[in-house]
Amino acid sequence: MCIANYEASDGIFLVEVNRLLRPGGYFVWTSNLNTHRALRDKENQKKWTAIRDYAEGLCWEMLSQQDETIVWKKTNKRECYKSRKFGPELCGHDPESPYYQPLSPCISGTRSQRWIPIEHRTTWPSQARQNSTELDIHGVHSEVFADDNSSWDSMVRNYWSLLSPLIFSDHPKRPGDEDPQPPFNMLRNVLDMNAHFGGFNAALLKSGKSVWVMNVVPTNAPNYLPIIFDRGFIGVQHD
Repeated sequence: MCIANYEASDGIFLVEVNRLLRPGGYFVWTSNLNTHRALRDKENQKKWTAIRDYAEGLCWEMLSQQDETIVWKKTNKRECYKSRKFGPELCGHDPESPYYQPLSPCISGTRSQRWIPIEHRTTWPSQARQNSTELDIHGVHSEVFADDNSSWDSMVRNYWSLLSPLIFSDHPKRPGDEDPQPPFNMLRNVLDMNAHFGGFNAALLKSGKSVWVMNVVPTNAPNYLPIIFDRGFIGVQHD
């Protein structure tokens, strides 16, 4: 089990969690540190008090505490940071590409146009399509975005029909009309090593394919990872 010492380094790991969460998002933390038995120990009490104070300084609201599990909610109001009595400062800039960057002991994202509470965002799966207003935030023209989606829709239609156990056999061939249809779950995991806008992921979703997709944005390519996230997909940067 991986245990993060959230009380260490002035709560820097909680600050990083805060960066990853959308406004109004939830952080669920399970630890045996939270049990009544553990809190009999003075050192554990000290750790828990520090974590609770750091969370309060981040403007997190504790929604629930049951047994070993605590649920916090990130604030969806920028004004909360101005009314705090203590906590990390706001970052002077909002890094969209934290790849290979040291953790920053400041609250980021408050200056970004992407600061949109989760309850105000387009719901799934409609968010995968992104409207022109949402695309403007990323500096992407709707025509370019539509062309990318159309291209991937076409490729999924044309190439998925070729996927069959036959092409993985010792004597691969193009499937014919007399050949059986491939099982619906023949492919379950897809790694898109140059995801761009996440169009391949969107096309698989649109066509109802039951696959899990990891989108990869190369570090030497334009960083469209934010738009991939805003479409409701998952992804990483990689070199």
